[in-house]
Amino acid sequence: MSEEENNKKNYSPITQSLYLKLKNPISLHVNVENSPTSSEKKRRLNYHRTSFSSFSNTTCSDILKLNKYLNIENNILLLALNNYSFKFGLINKLDYKIQSLRLPHIEIIEPWKELGYLFPPYKNYNIIEECIYYSFTNVYKFDLKNKDIFIPFSSKNSMNDFSSIGDILFESFEVKSICFKEPSFVSSLIILEELKNEKEKSLFYNEHVKEKENHYHNINMKDNKQKNEKDEKDEKDIPNMNDNSKSKYTKKNLNYNTKKNNEYSNECLIHLKELNLFNFTAVIINIGSTKTSCTPIINGIPLLDLTEFYYIGGYDIDNQIYEEMKKHEKEQKEISIDIARVAKEKRIFTPKNKEECQYLSILYNKNPKNYFITPFELNVNKIFESAVNSTEIFFSPYALDTYVKTESYKNLHTYDFNFNFLFVQNTLPTVIYNTIQNCPIDYRKELLRNIYLTGGSSIIRGFRQRLENELYELINNINFYNKACVQVHLFKRKLLQKYAIYSGSHYFLEIFNYDYYSVTRQDYQEEGERILEKFSLQGKLLY
Repeated sequence: MSEEENNKKNYSPITQSLYLKLKNPISLHVNVENSPTSSEKKRRLNYHRTSFSSFSNTTCSDILKLNKYLNIENNILLLALNNYSFKFGLINKLDYKIQSLRLPHIEIIEPWKELGYLFPPYKNYNIIEECIYYSFTNVYKFDLKNKDIFIPFSSKNSMNDFSSIGDILFESFEVKSICFKEPSFVSSLIILEELKNEKEKSLFYNEHVKEKENHYHNINMKDNKQKNEKDEKDEKDIPNMNDNSKSKYTKKNLNYNTKKNNEYSNECLIHLKELNLFNFTAVIINIGSTKTSCTPIINGIPLLDLTEFYYIGGYDIDNQIYEEMKKHEKEQKEISIDIARVAKEKRIFTPKNKEECQYLSILYNKNPKNYFITPFELNVNKIFESAVNSTEIFFSPYALDTYVKTESYKNLHTYDFNFNFLFVQNTLPTVIYNTIQNCPIDYRKELLRNIYLTGGSSIIRGFRQRLENELYELINNINFYNKACVQVHLFKRKLLQKYAIYSGSHYFLEIFNYDYYSVTRQDYQEEGERILEKFSLQGKLLY
C-alpha cells in the first residue's frame, strides 16, 4: 500500500483521478505500465508531433499574445476531437474576423502516443480525457475552466457518448458551456458559402463588362463631354432595378444598418436564405482518417439514418506507402509513417482508370520519383508504384482484398467494432450509389449532380475525376439511371476542403447564436446527464 501511496503523490489532482480510472483499461491496447508519471509528462514541452498551421499567419504563441489584449473570456474554443488528431482554435465572440482563413490555429497529431498508449482512444473516454488534459497542459497551455466549448460531433453517436464527453468537460475541467453540432451540417454551410462566393464573382464580372460597354457607347453617341460626365455620374448613383445582384447588396447594407435593432434569429434566417440552405440537396463524402462517410442532405437537412460508411480512410493510404518504403529500404533516406504522409501530399495521384493504373505502376517501379522529406534539408526519398496504386483501395475490390489481409490494416482498424468483412466486395462508388438509392426517388438525380468531397485525402490529384468516372460506369449499367448526370465537386480553396468540418464550424459560430444552442454547467448540475443526451437526437444538432 505504501508504494501505491507514493505513486499517487506524483500525480496532480486531475491526473490522479484520470489514472485511477485506467487500472483496468482495454486489455492489450493500453500500455500503462510503461507510461510516465504526471510530473514527467509536464516536463515534456518539446512535442515533436505537433503540426502548426503553416498555411496560416497565426501560431499558438501569436494567439496567446493576442489574448493579452483581447479578453480570453470573449472567445469560444472550437475543439475537433478525432481518433488521431485534435484541432483547436479560438473564435472571438465580438469580432470573428480577427481569426484568419477559418482554419485550425493548432493541430496536435496522435497525442495518445506521448501518453504511452499503443492504439488511438476509440470510444475509450478515459484516454480521451487524459489526452485533452495533456494537450491543454503541455501544448496549448491555458486552463479550460469557465470556457465556452464548441465540438462538431455526430448525432450518430450514442447518448452515452454525449454524456461521457459532457462529464469530462463539466466535471474534470469545469468548462462554462458546451455546444455540439452535426459535422455534415456545418460542412454544408461552408460548401454553400463557396457556391455563393462563386456566383457573386461571376455577377461582379458580368456587371463590370456591361458597365464598360455602356460607357464607350455613351461616349460615341453624345456630343457634349460635360453632359456625358454628368449622365455617367447620375447613372452610377441610380441603382439598376432589374439587376438582382445589386438589390442583394442594398439589402445587405440595410440589414447591416439595422443589425442592432433586429434579433439574432432573424439575422440567421437572412444568412441562411442568402446561402440557399433550404434548397440545398447533395451528398457529402467525408474521407476521414480510418473511414469514409456518405451523408445525403435534402433541403438542408442531413439524413443521418441513411448515412453509409466505407471503412477505408486516409491513414490506409499512408500505410501502403509506409509498407513500400520498408520494402525498398535501401532507396530511402528516412522511413516513418510521418514521411509516408509527406509522400502522399507531394507525390500521390489517382489514375483515370484501372488500365492506366497498371501501366503507370510498371513505369514507377522502373523509374521511381524523388521527393524531399523536409523543406529545410536536402534529404530525398523515392516512391515507387504506391504513387499511383495506393488509392485503388477505394475503387478496386481486388486491391482492397489484398490490403485487408495485411498486418498494417489490422493494427489500424483494431477499434472498428462495426466492421463487416462483406465490405470487401464493395467500393466507394458502390457505397455512394447505395446511399442515393436509399433516398426518396424524386431527389436521386439531383443528388447525383451534387456530390461534394471533403477531408484531407479528398484533395489528392485525380481522385475527383476517377470517382466521377467510376460512378458513371456503375450507373450506366443500370437502365433506370442511364440518362442521369453524375458530377463530383471540389472546393476552389483546397484548405477549406481539407478542413471542411472545422471551417464549417467556424462559419456556424459566425452566423448563429452560440448561447442559444449551448448547455451551461449550471443546467448540467441541475438536470444531470439527461440534458446532454438530447444532442444524440438528429433535430437538436441542426437548427
